[in-house]
Amino acid sequence: MERLSEIFASWLYQSRREFKLLWLKHGALTTNRLSLFVIIIFGILPLTLYFLLSGTIYSVTQIIASYIFVSLLFGLSLLLVITWFKSEELFKNNVQGFSFLLLSPSRIDTVFFGFDSNDVENLLRLINGLPAEQKIVIRETPKNKQTGNIRFLFTFLDLLVRGGIFRMDTKPKEALNILISERFTFQNSEINSGTLPSSYSKWCAATHEGNYDDVRKDISKALGIF
Repeated sequence: MERLSEIFASWLYQSRREFKLLWLKHGALTTNRLSLFVIIIFGILPLTLYFLLSGTIYSVTQIIASYIFVSLLFGLSLLLVITWFKSEELFKNNVQGFSFLLLSPSRIDTVFFGFDSNDVENLLRLINGLPAEQKIVIRETPKNKQTGNIRFLFTFLDLLVRGGIFRMDTKPKEALNILISERFTFQNSEINSGTLPSSYSKWCAATHEGNYDDVRKDISKALGIF
């Protein structure tokens, strides 16, 4: 049994090695070439082996019909899979790769956020991966009476984004900056994207110290996710 497992392990290793060499040789395979490769390896080749080893005699019409059926079946299956993943990719690109908690519109406290109907609609479009019609207006006013509060927005997104946004790596932070710039605005001014990195660092430090715990509770309640 041990010897047999070694033989199979060696065969599997060689097969994976050859596949990786094939991948490197052709670079990044196009979707069409990869689909054709899958149809041949997992559809045409097994069917050919079946005809060769089954011992049953089939007519030319039956053989051709079998190849056509298998090719169409695999082609349709691959089309559905590719379509699904392409749509998922479009959704992720539209929201910079973030995934959001689902919200119930009836549970959102619009008075707390100062949201109008357009803000609520665009918030729902955001969490469902749909393009924005307008930017979501942040009207929360900090103690210094300046319009808008970027740290309030960070806390808002930390609760809304699956997995949060606390202490992210460089790439996700860049995606977050783009998301904020494209989908949010303050009441009387655009969000200054140049100040986002420093504001994010200060927000992370303050959050770690628990300075926004009460705000988090209030936002969670206002979003209906407490």
